[in-house]
Amino acid sequence: MSALPPITELLCHADVMLLLDRLIYADATTARSESTVRADNIFFQAPNGVPAYVGFELMAQTISAFDGLKRIAIGKPVVMGFLIGARKYSTVKPFFAEGETLVTEVIALLGEEEMGSFQCRILNPAGEQLASATINTFRPEDTEAFLRTQLQ
Repeated sequence: MSALPPITELLCHADVMLLLDRLIYADATTARSESTVRADNIFFQAPNGVPAYVGFELMAQTISAFDGLKRIAIGKPVVMGFLIGARKYSTVKPFFAEGETLVTEVIALLGEEEMGSFQCRILNPAGEQLASATINTFRPEDTEAFLRTQLQ
């Protein structure tokens, strides 16, 4: 895929919940995003930084941005998806430090219609792995209709 749209066009997240700065790479099965840890991050805990467990949300947002990019490419709107669960989330440190640049990589393992499974990693710019997990997702074709059926 060529020029990538701004991250705000790829996600339903907004304001303080938008944790990614940009999507930096995408092909048929893999996407990478970049984010810099800042003190204005809603999860920032001075003086330590952002807790490493927030990496789980970086992974989920990268998956969502990847899905948004694919949907835009086929003329469909960006829609909300759901994180179903994760396996073996692990990190090498308890916090991501202020100013640290994080590259989140997601690789599609399974992508059948509405269900997805992704191998995810958070790397530093040198390519060293800081966190990893396998994340399972559900993105209904019509999110609003799905939510209405759940609320009845």
